[in-house]
Amino acid sequence: MSRFTRVFGIIFLTFFSVKLSAQSLHGVVRAFDNAEQLAGATVKLIPVQSDGAVVTVTSGTDGSFHFDNLRPGYYRCEIGMQGFEVIYFDEILIAAGKAPLLEAGLKRVTSTLPEVTVASSLPGRRPVQPLGEIALSRDRMLRYPNMYFDPGRLATAYGGVAQVDDGTNQISVRGVSPAMVRWRLEGLDIINPNHLPNAGTFNDAPAAASGGVLMFSAQLLDNSSLLTGAYPAGYGDATGGVMDMNLRAGNKYDREYTIQAGLIGLDVAAEGPLGKNNRTSYLVNYRYSTVGLLGAMGVSFGGEKITFQDISFHIHSVGKKGGQYSLFGMGGLSSNIFTQRTDSSEIEYDKDRYNIDFRSLTGVIGGTAKWQLSRRTSLRAALAYSAQDNDWRKERPELSSFAGRGTDERYEERHSASVELRHSRGGSLFSAGAMATRIFFDGRVSYQEVPSYDSKFNYLNLQPWLRWDWTSENGRLNTQLGTQFHYNTVYDKMAVGPRGTVGYRLSQHHKLAFSAGVYNQDAPAWAQQELVLPEPLPIYKMPYINSFQTGIRYVFTPNAQWKFSAEVYRHEYRNIPSYSSYGTIFNNPEYIGYDAFLSTARARNQGIEVSADRTFGRGWYLLANATLFDSKYRIGNQDTWLDSRWDIGYLSNLTFGKETRKEKSATKVKVFGFGGRMVVAGGPRLPEVDLAASGFSGRTVFNESSGYRQETGAYARLDVRMYWKKSSANRKNTTFSIDLQNVTNQQNLSYRFYDAYTGRVEDKYQLGLIPNISWRREF
Repeated sequence: MSRFTRVFGIIFLTFFSVKLSAQSLHGVVRAFDNAEQLAGATVKLIPVQSDGAVVTVTSGTDGSFHFDNLRPGYYRCEIGMQGFEVIYFDEILIAAGKAPLLEAGLKRVTSTLPEVTVASSLPGRRPVQPLGEIALSRDRMLRYPNMYFDPGRLATAYGGVAQVDDGTNQISVRGVSPAMVRWRLEGLDIINPNHLPNAGTFNDAPAAASGGVLMFSAQLLDNSSLLTGAYPAGYGDATGGVMDMNLRAGNKYDREYTIQAGLIGLDVAAEGPLGKNNRTSYLVNYRYSTVGLLGAMGVSFGGEKITFQDISFHIHSVGKKGGQYSLFGMGGLSSNIFTQRTDSSEIEYDKDRYNIDFRSLTGVIGGTAKWQLSRRTSLRAALAYSAQDNDWRKERPELSSFAGRGTDERYEERHSASVELRHSRGGSLFSAGAMATRIFFDGRVSYQEVPSYDSKFNYLNLQPWLRWDWTSENGRLNTQLGTQFHYNTVYDKMAVGPRGTVGYRLSQHHKLAFSAGVYNQDAPAWAQQELVLPEPLPIYKMPYINSFQTGIRYVFTPNAQWKFSAEVYRHEYRNIPSYSSYGTIFNNPEYIGYDAFLSTARARNQGIEVSADRTFGRGWYLLANATLFDSKYRIGNQDTWLDSRWDIGYLSNLTFGKETRKEKSATKVKVFGFGGRMVVAGGPRLPEVDLAASGFSGRTVFNESSGYRQETGAYARLDVRMYWKKSSANRKNTTFSIDLQNVTNQQNLSYRFYDAYTGRVEDKYQLGLIPNISWRREF
């Protein structure tokens, strides 16, 4: 059976098994500390696009609530109960054929509070950090221009997060290497969960923590976040950012379907109840993508044939006694293939003379369980297995069997398990837990059949932790104190990371927060080499990368829609693996392999971020921010601090959007929307190419003594999105959209390299204008 036949069959079954439902909203209210189902909570739904009436319901005995027969549009939901804080959810989109599910976790208080606090996306997850955290909502992934349903790309719309390459979700958080970002799924450390991990890298090697696009669709994601600093205890092995992703539960009451087709491929999803008791739901998604249509329109991807496909699922269940259980999994295949130019008149660069084949296989499977042990105590456990296999090959068929041939094979897997115990008393929440991760890495690189790098590693990472969250009786003061322990079986020493955050509400509209902490991260497995060819070397026990980070943030919220903030930070790093007088993993986004690493480098990053965020209301939204920072490093006993590769100096974003709507009736609504995003930033710094040495070796050789002195110039990009949406008779909604990335076709320099065919140093530019036309139906 062909792939097309299988996909068509899925779509056919989807259309003929649909169960129609009205425009509705479902949810459940639980206690934040132990996930106890709360009966009698007041739930208000407030329309933000019109002067419609506020609708109020009360949660039932199982904590659930329901709104039916709602008008399409955006809403704000406020949830409160005696003895608990009031929380709210912004930017809830109600559309025909789609019923959102809200899971609210209310924090206990010892007095009645007049203020409203922001809701956590999942009850019992953890308190939302008052600084150093960027909330990444699923709605903004779908609404903002050119996000490709990817949380990594959405993060770049916020302060302090720079997109390293237009064609990837590779991000530098506050001037730190993209290789130091950690990915988490359902609270567990996993491998790099991205398709095409070699996209945008200098030497075409796979990146350590990024790729062309996230391996699973945002259709599975609940609200997630990027931690940029002030990581609470429970978040270890991280110093350069944590992408913390969560999966949403499927609809437990009705079946729902989504189909999306566009120039970059096909995306289909289904969700609904399993069984008849509305306790268990499923959510499954399949994507197949190719940029072949874009290539036919003249869009250049370097002559490569790029494809990826993936399938993902999430099963969620609630037990009779309130326990929660989930099973999730995802698998993906991706490839980019470049075919040799056989016509000599078509050869412009050395790459044109080769066949280059890159393929990547990635998989994740896991499960979680949470039990309410008593009214104030809960226990959560989780397990996950994840692996990625990358294979890159380069050859010139007309030459001998080994001349010009190169290979790069990298395999990494992680087995993760975690447990967390929580207990609340008065205004305190006590948490204790541990995560254990087994990490295996096997990599080898060769050129003309001569091995240049061969490394295997297998070790265990243990991270026990303790945390105490406390809120004063009047609710104005919040503190979070904790300690993260860090141990791996290679270095065989325990590192301790104390940390704390204090938040104070100056008045109803003004907040201040301060954080300080010590953070530790393993040197990457590919730097801790067990075997280096051609001469075997003993294991070098790399110390943990160590970082001391401080920050202070001020927030002003004049009303329910606007939020203004300013944050100042300073991060210091020690024990960074280095391999030369200028080269460190601090400056590289990809896996790298050298003869030896030494923990001799230090770094310091500091900056200020200011932001204005207006949530969607009255038909428009806006997000504007600016960042000024520097990122320096030095190696060994050097006296001079050097500019790091990611010391871009400044970063500014403006994202905005406007919608107009036309209502024929309460159930038939048409919407036209327009949005844009403008980015202006300094460009990454580059090392100088040594032309003489490069010509002698036939490949790019950098002048190591000069560091990263060359600037790529200012980076600028304008993205635009236009869309038409129609909700029809409570049954379905349809969206037709046009996204234009880099609408002005700005030429932004990516890097410079020596080309053996031209004999010159060449410039490599990032992507030009990329159009994406798509059609989406939810029913």
